[in-house]
Amino acid sequence: MKKNFKKIFLKLILSSLFLMLLGCGSSPKTNFYLLSAQRDVDVSVTENLSIGVWAVKLPELIDRPEIVTRTGAFTINRADFHRWASGLSSNVSSLIANELSTNFQTSHVDVSPWSSYRKFDYQVKVHIRTFLGELGKQTVLDGGYVILNGKGNKKLAEEAFSLKAKTPGNTYQDMASSMSELVVALSNKISETIALRIKQKAK
Repeated sequence: MKKNFKKIFLKLILSSLFLMLLGCGSSPKTNFYLLSAQRDVDVSVTENLSIGVWAVKLPELIDRPEIVTRTGAFTINRADFHRWASGLSSNVSSLIANELSTNFQTSHVDVSPWSSYRKFDYQVKVHIRTFLGELGKQTVLDGGYVILNGKGNKKLAEEAFSLKAKTPGNTYQDMASSMSELVVALSNKISETIALRIKQKAK
């Protein structure tokens, strides 16, 4: 009787382990996303312009590996299997730098940290208060930015922004596309502010 009980107990344990292994083997694939631009727009041509972009500050709520989306007025979702390839803050900072580089046709755009010996014409600081959207609905980018002189010790301009874009579909790729569109729009606003400062300086 005891031997039969031990056999049954052993079979149950082995069956449980087998089911656990099957479950591990069928885990969903983790997808990674990047913010990127799909357009070419030039604000001005200033080949020797040098710009330093400080790492963008984000709320802790969204500054995490998982893509965070709204699911209602008071609820959010953190997608365990849909993540940013290098963190959202890094993605936003890099895209802004790339867009400034494209808009001003200069390769001299760096994201902090940089060497203390690095010299710039302008520095940019961006603070984001909200960067959330709902799949298939609307995404909002809200915050402010400051344009500083080359040394970073004098404020030249300060602007607030509140941008919105329709999320084209119900996938996380659609969400990444919508968020990219908003960062590009923000980059264009920053470019316009810098371009205005350059014109004022030339007078």
